[in-house]
Amino acid sequence: MSYKITKKEKNNYEVEITISAEEWENAVEATYQADKNRFSVQGFRKGKAPRKVIEKNYGEMVFFDGAFERAFSEEYGKFLDENKDFEPIVQPDVKIDKFGKEGLVVTASVAGVPEVKLGAYTGLTVKKECKKATKKEVEDELKMVAERSARFVDASDDEAKMGDFATIDFVGMVDGEIFEGGSATNYRLELGSKSFIDTFEDQIVGMKVGDNKDVNVTFPANYGAENLQNKPAVFKVTLEKIERKQLPEINDAFASNVSEFETLEDYKKDIEKRMNIKKEQEAERKLENDLIEKIVDASEVEVPEILIERQLDMFIKDLEARLSYQGLKLDEYLGYLGTDVQKLREERKEQAKQSCKTRLVLEELIKKENLYVTDEELNAKLQEMADLYKKDLEEYKKTLDNNTIAYFENDILMKKLLDFLKANNTIA
Repeated sequence: MSYKITKKEKNNYEVEITISAEEWENAVEATYQADKNRFSVQGFRKGKAPRKVIEKNYGEMVFFDGAFERAFSEEYGKFLDENKDFEPIVQPDVKIDKFGKEGLVVTASVAGVPEVKLGAYTGLTVKKECKKATKKEVEDELKMVAERSARFVDASDDEAKMGDFATIDFVGMVDGEIFEGGSATNYRLELGSKSFIDTFEDQIVGMKVGDNKDVNVTFPANYGAENLQNKPAVFKVTLEKIERKQLPEINDAFASNVSEFETLEDYKKDIEKRMNIKKEQEAERKLENDLIEKIVDASEVEVPEILIERQLDMFIKDLEARLSYQGLKLDEYLGYLGTDVQKLREERKEQAKQSCKTRLVLEELIKKENLYVTDEELNAKLQEMADLYKKDLEEYKKTLDNNTIAYFENDILMKKLLDFLKANNTIA
């Protein structure tokens, strides 16, 4: 193997790698040996067909992708081993320049770690603000618990009121035609929740079970379905049932039912204590974020565009995954918001750039202060997790992949960095 490095603009590089004919042949043969059991060839037991026979039946390039990945990964790995000062920040973009009997010539375009000029990161003053739980916050928490403990009683002999849960059948029409998605039966709607189009719920108020009513509404301009935007609609509604929420009285009996405490006063004290612990944790996180933000703002680094784009890719992928758990597709969700993927990327670009800059600055800080994770520290963390899952340490380790191990190492490293920063700066 031979290679040639060409520095492009900023911290972008091109690495030209030449893979000899012998190296390429070794990669193809290794790929054949690894994959031959996947091929069925008449007259041969599975895994016993010679390479030439498989290539004749499946095409001469059948092992190309596997061989290329094998050869490039090996040669690129050697290049990185021989050039310790060269630090790529993303996987390279690869193109094949030449391919023939003499082997391959491959060009890898890669962004190197940009230079980070650290600003002051010690001797700073950061304020920590930690407020105590107020009486109102405790009372609000009690009301929330009471809401979760509420029961629903039938109120079908009364007329519907705001706050009631109305079970309705409805058919929606626009221009006299029933439209898709505008009909339902036995739909349970909380009046006042604003989950339907403006004024819809208001018009249910006053109805009685068995009543039929035409509910007139206008779809908003930003409604998800474009064909319905700004359109007037009529929903033919039948009220089937009314339920009313009945909250428990907040007293000693209530406290005993929802907690381990016998009196309301003791339960309130526990709520206050837990709130104060949470507020302390939040104040500590804000302090850490403020300290990091101050250091990052004082530092200089030109963030490569490719790194920002990869950060945006991760954001979109994460959003797509979270929406899928809710049964939503990304395009549908963005349609409801009146935007698209490209606009969303543009809106998030500055945030992605700041995230990248923060990561680069923190990595430089870790390097400068020579912070690292020892085997003992990692094992202690893994032991903690193994205990949590009630597993033997060695048994637990077998369940972990490299990404999970790296996550735990990063967690330990970040704690070390934050401890160092808090110890070397003034917390007011």
